[in-house]
Amino acid sequence: MSFASDVRGELARLPAGEICCARSELAAALLISGGIAWRGRNRYAVTITAADAATVRRFFGLLKQHWGIVGQIRTLSGDALNGMQHYQLAVPEADAQALLEALTLLDETALFGVRQVPRDELVRFACCKKAFARAAFLMGGAISDPEKGYHIEIAAPTEALAEFIAAQLTYFEMHVKIVSRKSKYVLYLKRAEDISDMLSLLGAGGAMMAFENVRVKKEVSNRVNRQLNCDSSNINRVMNAAEAQIRDIRYIDGELGLNKLPKSLREMAVARANNPEISLAELGELLEPPIGKSGVNARLRRISDIADKLRSGDEIKL
Repeated sequence: MSFASDVRGELARLPAGEICCARSELAAALLISGGIAWRGRNRYAVTITAADAATVRRFFGLLKQHWGIVGQIRTLSGDALNGMQHYQLAVPEADAQALLEALTLLDETALFGVRQVPRDELVRFACCKKAFARAAFLMGGAISDPEKGYHIEIAAPTEALAEFIAAQLTYFEMHVKIVSRKSKYVLYLKRAEDISDMLSLLGAGGAMMAFENVRVKKEVSNRVNRQLNCDSSNINRVMNAAEAQIRDIRYIDGELGLNKLPKSLREMAVARANNPEISLAELGELLEPPIGKSGVNARLRRISDIADKLRSGDEIKL
């Protein structure tokens, strides 16, 4: 199973909650799936269609528990679904209008009498706002496998519904972005911290922990790789500097002779020539008396200056 399927499965198994939350979930499911069809004269066909059987069973349970409505679950397949199997929950027509009224979705002034978004009273409480967002994800959500990347989204059929979902999430300081994609409006988050908060908000605590485990492992791995790259870069820089210093020392020895150098520079030149792989601090420890890194650096710069003057023929003052 994919990570997205795991998230939906966990959300579908959550306890049903109070009737106010059940109303929010069912309203979101119907609006996201476009499951309300007008049959004329206050008659409606109400269905909820999803790719996951567990999602449809959840809404079947909500209808039966809170309204005593026994829906019919059907299995759908065919060319229109790209060969994929889907599941549909059909509400008995005799119960459809009363259910839509309970979900605050009927309005005589709206097209075909059905609102694009519920009335604000449906999501009056924080628990109802969470329930609406949860059902919206169950019906129109997607999330990337955290091993591959960070992305979570909810697709809505209308801009008004996308903005309504965003408003519920904004209440919890989840600031999603909305883009238009083909015939859908998509709310999305891309920051790992935001996605983790979103999973927790929806109620997918197990998926959130799994997501965090992957994220922490990736961050530690990236940090270690950066440190290794930095260490490798430092080693290369030290080796390149040491090679240049030894070239200067050999040039001075061939052109002038190391014995002509002052004692402090001669000792430094011999120490560096015999120990090309060690750091400046370690080099300073080999001298008698030992000196610090800045002192070693100063002496090596003086040796480099002498080599440069020898190459250019300038006068050298030892």
